[in-house]
Amino acid sequence: MQSSALHLAVFTLCVTVPSAVLVCLAAQYYLRRVRIERPAIGVFNGRDVVVLFVLLSTIPLFYLALPRWLLTGFLVITFVSSLSIGYRPVLGPAKLWTAIGVLLGLNIWMGNNALGTVLGWQLFWFENDIIVLLGAVAVANLYVQGGMKLRYVAWFALLLAGYDAFFTEVFPVTNALVEEFLGYPLDPSIGMRWHLDNAAIGIGDLFVYALFVLSAFKAYGRVAGRIALAVVVTFGAVAPAVVPLAINYIDARNDTLVPAQAWFGPAAFLTYLLLRRRNGKERTMQEFLASDDVVLPRANRPTTEDAAPVSPAPAQTQPDRQPVDVNR
Repeated sequence: MQSSALHLAVFTLCVTVPSAVLVCLAAQYYLRRVRIERPAIGVFNGRDVVVLFVLLSTIPLFYLALPRWLLTGFLVITFVSSLSIGYRPVLGPAKLWTAIGVLLGLNIWMGNNALGTVLGWQLFWFENDIIVLLGAVAVANLYVQGGMKLRYVAWFALLLAGYDAFFTEVFPVTNALVEEFLGYPLDPSIGMRWHLDNAAIGIGDLFVYALFVLSAFKAYGRVAGRIALAVVVTFGAVAPAVVPLAINYIDARNDTLVPAQAWFGPAAFLTYLLLRRRNGKERTMQEFLASDDVVLPRANRPTTEDAAPVSPAPAQTQPDRQPVDVNR
């Protein structure tokens, strides 16, 4: 029995809104406290945005051409890279590699053995969601701490809006990707299952949302970060969940696939224009690090003793010295 459109919309809201909020807030928590160890590749600029867009445009075609075992291996390498770079400053080598091995190994086992029941699907999604969340947080911080500006993120989101609409409605690559990943290990999305229905939001969407919130926060401070988060929730999570109530996005497999970036990209770009008009020049990463938006490590915080005024030491009186006869 097929679920109603209203049921699917509510279920999707219950998945996409918490996922988008959690990824953005976790990424911002990381940005304020952790300095990621970046490779010596310089500062991200507009040319890098074009390269990133081309990569994200062509990788889906690459995914579809790979056999299943090779695709899983490629996803393992991708997640190992993002998790190891992102959490090396937080965990020691032994804990880091043990955690990565357990997370990915358990996911592969569950993807191959636990999907025969609804409970098995839910446990798989929960474990998979942790991996995707950690990966999105790490990669978004790699770009923003590397100098990615809000201007570049806004243009990137606008380009993705056209890309997402085209490859969902005209040339359904996104639809084929969902079919390729669903039900297999390391699904690059955050999702959940309820009875026969699956609802999910892709790691690419979450990555762009985190980029937008982080770059706005870095550029203009906490108020701008909150505005960016509100735009993410409204146009990146709520709108794609409820718009199928008015627009038919059902494909040939009876799946409902909404091009989320088509709704988010224009709103993000307009928000950037408003923030720039209101606040002017964006802060650099160095200026951000010098602001009170960064949480200093405990060892670097001024203590009570450091803050207390120090009284000058009283001048010491020199003892009377007897004249010395150097001729003796």
